Amino acid sequence: MGKKTVLIDESQAQHFIDHYQTLLGHVAIVGGLLKKPVDSGGALALMQKARNTLAQKKSLLDKAARAMEQAGEPLPQDMYEAASSLRVSHWVYLRDTSSYSVLLESGGLEAAYGVKCLTTTLKDAVGDSGAIIETGLLEYRGQIVCDDLIALAAWLGPQHRAGFNAQLRELRAEGRFHRGRLLPLPGAKPARRAA
Repeated sequence: MGKKTVLIDESQAQHFIDHYQTLLGHVAIVGGLLKKPVDSGGALALMQKARNTLAQKKSLLDKAARAMEQAGEPLPQDMYEAASSLRVSHWVYLRDTSSYSVLLESGGLEAAYGVKCLTTTLKDAVGDSGAIIETGLLEYRGQIVCDDLIALAAWLGPQHRAGFNAQLRELRAEGRFHRGRLLPLPGAKPARRAA
């Protein structure tokens, strides 16, 4: 049995990154976010803005997928399904284990997730564990994946960390810790690929 890792398989990560970046570029175009050419410094901010817009307006997924098809770079079904599950939020990042990063919902839902990363662990990306971060989580090939577009919102002090660790124990005991699916937001409608 191979070594467990918080990162997904390298070939899966590359597939995800290639298609996700292309998708976000098309979301920026069809969503009217791209007003002028973007320099390399603004590309990350544009990708985050496109990602956040897609999370809020799931109807852009079909528009962007059609634009990709017309450009000769169709969006694979696994990436369509991943993008349709996209959730952007402020998450409580508690720590990494040998198999996943532990994130808690910070909004109305009470759940915790075991999250895989693409190419960099959350601890390396953020600088340490015990923080509130803004990022996108997606269901990808039977696991929950962080999209690696991460913004640090705040560090957790020792009292807050202890409280969130207690909450994690409760969530686990109640069966509200998930590694393969994100709980749907109340009132959210699942996206379906247009024919």
